[in-house]
Amino acid sequence: MIRPILACIDPYKTADEFAALGWKIDFSQPPDSGDPLVGVSLFGNSILLGITDGYVLDGQIQYIGCGVEIYITVPAEEIQQIYDNHLLQSPTKLTLQPWGDTAFEVKIGGYKFMIAAEKRFE
Repeated sequence: MIRPILACIDPYKTADEFAALGWKIDFSQPPDSGDPLVGVSLFGNSILLGITDGYVLDGQIQYIGCGVEIYITVPAEEIQQIYDNHLLQSPTKLTLQPWGDTAFEVKIGGYKFMIAAEKRFE
């Protein structure tokens, strides 16, 4: 299992952004813990939100998420509701992809996500 840690200026504020879109906050370290970290998930797809301090130089903050897209899969029967939850972030249209998945792209906290319902082969 891969569980990326995404560098955020403020992981707690970024976690609130994810939660407003229907993501679950799995845990949150206290801000004064010395390790500000928040775990969020969407249908079993987990990511960690960490701090930029020590990982991203001040002059590079504008490039957070550059060149990376995180592809996650969700249950087909949930894709429309998940899409509707993400409308606040101006996602791309929910469309059938050439490879068979139904997906949309959305940017959250400076990171690009493709959220997809996998085509099921029977």
